[in-house]
Amino acid sequence: MITPALVGKMGLRLLLLMIVGLGSLYVMHLLAQDFMKLSKPLFMASGKRDISSFNRTAELNNFEKHIDWNGMLKRDPLKCSLSLICQLAAGAELQNEAANAIYEFIQYSVENNENVPKKIVHSFERGLSFNRFNGTDFEHCYPHYPLCIYSAKTMMKLLDLHAKIFGTGT
Repeated sequence: MITPALVGKMGLRLLLLMIVGLGSLYVMHLLAQDFMKLSKPLFMASGKRDISSFNRTAELNNFEKHIDWNGMLKRDPLKCSLSLICQLAAGAELQNEAANAIYEFIQYSVENNENVPKKIVHSFERGLSFNRFNGTDFEHCYPHYPLCIYSAKTMMKLLDLHAKIFGTGT
C-alpha cells in the first residue's frame, strides 16, 4: 500500500538523485570550462596518439603552466576527470581529435612534469595497463571510478557541447 510516508521517502530519493545528477553535470561544466579555456593550442593536435613525432614541446610547456592539477581534482568529487584519463589511455575515443589532444597532453605531462599529482599519473598508467588494442578495454576503468557515471564518449560530447554553447576560450 502506498502511504504518504512512502511517497515522501521516494520523493526524497528522487530529489537526491536529481541533485547528484546536476552536481555531476556542474562538475563536468567546470572541468570543461577549464579545459576549453586553456586548450585552444592543443586542438591543433595531430589526431594521432604519438606525441614523439611532433615537436610541440614549447606549446605544451606553456600550456601546462596554466594547469591547476590539484584544483581540478578538488572540483571533481566524482572523479570523472580521472575516469576520462583512464579511459583515454585505455583506448577510448581514438577517432576524436579533442580526446587525442587530451591524451597527448596528459601523456606529455605524466612523462615530463613531476608536479602532476600521483592520482592523475596512476589513472593514466591504469588506463595504459588496460589498453590491449581491444575496442572495449576502456570499460575496465569503470569499476575504479564508480561515482562517475559518464563514459569517455559522453564526457567528450559534453566538452564539445560546452564549447559550442560558451565558445572556446571562455
